[in-house]
Amino acid sequence: MKILIVSPIPVSYPPRDGYSLVVVYRSYFLKKLANIDSDIIITERPEYPTKNLIDSGIFNNVFSYKINSKWKSLIKSFFSKEIYTMIRHDINSEDFKKIISNLGKNKYEAVIFDYSGSYPLYKKLIKHINIDDDRIIYWSHNIDYIDFKNITIETNNLFKKLFYYTTYKKLKKIEPAYIKEFNKIISVSNHEIKILKEINPKASIYWIPPVLPEPESVNIEERYLSEIEGKVKSYKYKILFTGDLRRSSNTLPAIWFTTKVFPIIKSKLNACFIIVGKSPSKEIIDLAKNNKDVLLFPNAPSLAPFYELSDLVVVPLFNPAGIKLKLIEALKYKKKVVARPEALLGAGLEDIVPSAMEPEEFAKKCIDALESKIDYNTIWQKFDEMYDSEKIVEKIKQLILNVRQNV
Repeated sequence: MKILIVSPIPVSYPPRDGYSLVVVYRSYFLKKLANIDSDIIITERPEYPTKNLIDSGIFNNVFSYKINSKWKSLIKSFFSKEIYTMIRHDINSEDFKKIISNLGKNKYEAVIFDYSGSYPLYKKLIKHINIDDDRIIYWSHNIDYIDFKNITIETNNLFKKLFYYTTYKKLKKIEPAYIKEFNKIISVSNHEIKILKEINPKASIYWIPPVLPEPESVNIEERYLSEIEGKVKSYKYKILFTGDLRRSSNTLPAIWFTTKVFPIIKSKLNACFIIVGKSPSKEIIDLAKNNKDVLLFPNAPSLAPFYELSDLVVVPLFNPAGIKLKLIEALKYKKKVVARPEALLGAGLEDIVPSAMEPEEFAKKCIDALESKIDYNTIWQKFDEMYDSEKIVEKIKQLILNVRQNV
């Protein structure tokens, strides 16, 4: 059995971002646990070489095409109804003909279109896909127009705010129209099922959480490990936050925790706050410089050593869009977690993981977790039941085979 995945955003291997984690491990576990092979259509960028995906053996065929010029796409987007990312990841006629020719040599049980950015490819490919409508699936990673609305509010830079606002306004029209094309929709976010049903009441809509691997030991340079240990060894408790440190959806929570919550914890416990992520903004760099117990590790080769040494992972995110993979990863590592309620909605963990909105209450939950006053064994057990890879893969298989599901 084989499926086709249309995923226009470049996918890294090994996965280095949340989107790549979802796309790669979905196909990895379908192959491993359900004997379902995947072909994938993606754009290629120099920093995300297709060769890595091919060599991984996860995908049977990788049909790639060249990404469009950044600046030309940006300028074109000013005069188009489509958003910048759609224009940049759209396919040219020559590459499209090659891919269509290759698709004709394969038989697919289902076709998955990933996220709203796949709309331009959908409009071109749908005429060439000979498959029942119920086996053409939209896989929602976010309600993207809501995500861009939140990012617009969070951003201070005037140019970026205008860009994000324009993207939000366009997507508010484009995304619902795209979602209405499908009879079957899968969302990674439990919270967004209701919104998707309001957009497309005729579709069958299902929550399928991401399938992520169990943590494995990673070979890290001894010198780098020594550097980490040297910086944290004087602290009894290590509190960890991870994320893309260019994005306001991560920088604002890190600043909020450092300025509002961490001082309360520090007044009672010998603790440090470790921030790990790529390309930190100036605000994050200054945050670490001006707070001696805040330790910044930019562009770390792996999060594994930080998860292993941490006593608590905090997920104080304000944006409820999608699902927070940093939350899932931390619980996979059997780490104690405290979050804001917004961060738990998509994962269906709002009644399981300790959460708080106010700084004082958030700090108290952190202190209780660090002092083992909260029973995390029960939390980890419930999480394991919800995020059991075999159960998730079986549900995906049944949806592909068109077996009726209970929503």
